[in-house]
This record gives sequence, C-alpha cells and structure tokens, in this order.
Amino acid sequence: MNPLPTAAWGAALTALLLAGCASRESLVPQVRQDVAADGAKTVSVAADRLACERGARCPVLAASWSSARAGQAELAIGLPGVQSQVTGADVHIGGSEVVRLRSSQANVQDGMSRFDVPLRLVDRLAYAQRVWMRVYTADGAGVDEYVNSGEQSSRAAEAMAHFLAAVQKAGGAGAGVEGPSGGLFDRLGGKDKP
Repeated sequence: MNPLPTAAWGAALTALLLAGCASRESLVPQVRQDVAADGAKTVSVAADRLACERGARCPVLAASWSSARAGQAELAIGLPGVQSQVTGADVHIGGSEVVRLRSSQANVQDGMSRFDVPLRLVDRLAYAQRVWMRVYTADGAGVDEYVNSGEQSSRAAEAMAHFLAAVQKAGGAGAGVEGPSGGLFDRLGGKDKP
C-alpha cells in the first residue's frame, strides 16, 4: 500500500474545507439591502421553502420592505411547479390566531402573489411557535405546510428572521422589528408579544 504524499493530503483537506464553506453559504438566506431612486432604503429576502414533507408542492415565502412605509412589508407567496396562481393564504399562529391574506391579479409578479402586511406578521412567521399556512390557488386547490411546527423550523422562518434583522438596522418601525423578545419563556410562547 502506497501512502499519499503530504501535499496530496493537504490538497484533499483544502478541497473538503472549501466544499464545506460553499455549502454553508448556500444555507444562509439571501438578504439584499439597497437605496431606491427616491432615496428610500429597501430590504428584500429571496424566496425560501416552508417545512415541507411532500416536496413537490412546497410553498415559498419572500419579503421586501421600504423605509417609505417603515411599518409595512410586502410578503410574497409562491407555489413552484404549480401552474395555477396563488390567490391567498391563511396563516395559522398558535392554536387561535388566523391571518387571512387574499390577492388580486394585479398583485402577481414573477409567479409570486404579493400581500401588504404589517411587520408584526413577518415577526410571527420568523419567531412564533406552531405556525402553519394554507395556501390557496386559482383552481381551488389548497396546500397546508408548516412554517414552524414547534419541533422543526423552516428555511422560510429563518429567512424572515434575517430579513427582520436587516429591516431593524435600516430603520424599520412598529411592532415586529424588535426581534425575539425576552428570555426562553417568551420565546416558547409563555407570554404574547405586544
């Protein structure tokens, strides 16, 4: 048996480290910050998946924000691989809160339906336990998937958390930009956020 020279081991180790770094970078949500032509600061996060078990019909969420409307965000919902347009969604938070989002034809761009929402809703998507969505399509179908099941948090929830951190740094206003509040008891749902 002919052992590999030290240089070969070094090259192999370097290649493994670089591959690990490259794959880790792809796991980080893609948050983009910019300044619009009118001088308003903008923040957006690329679409990411909910915690889907079935995979083929997995909803994705994206968000954008402008300092021109500091307490509002635009939440985009898509259903890749499905021909029918997303017409709405129900966001179920905990066991009792439901937020209904409905879209019109004018609010569709790049296959994603867009909804104006308070930053507070994005905060709930990022940090609340037991959040799931029912996404509706124009053909009458619905898809139910978790944002956070209490045991598994989706990539979309992580993307919303990164988005909110960038909005906070850019001067976002209102409930939802303070980030996760309190200690462990608050994060586990022992106390509702204001």
